[in-house]
Amino acid sequence: MTSNKDVDQQIEKDLAEQARELDKLMDTGEGLTGYLKQGFKYDIGWVVKVAYGLGAIFSVLLVICGYRFFTATADTELFWGVLFILTFNAQVATKLWIYMQTNRNHTAREIRLLELRLKSRA
Repeated sequence: MTSNKDVDQQIEKDLAEQARELDKLMDTGEGLTGYLKQGFKYDIGWVVKVAYGLGAIFSVLLVICGYRFFTATADTELFWGVLFILTFNAQVATKLWIYMQTNRNHTAREIRLLELRLKSRA
């Protein structure tokens, strides 16, 4: 008869082996650049391209509004300050959307790989 300790050790061993297999399967070694490129690979890759374009436009506008704010006269300072804040918020929202879309694609890819791995074991 096996003891509880032997069963626990066997379970830990099996879980560690499965974790190593999953880590090997999930490790793509792509880094941040490869991770961000995954946003372009799926159905709405063109929308992600548009979002990157908007992010670049908002970055340029952010610099322009910041410069105009610090060089503005007292009567136009509020206008450029508000535009600076709005441009900053738009840029952050665009970049967050890009990140969320990329994360969704990455998670879907991981789930598909896991499904394939489970099907091959069955």
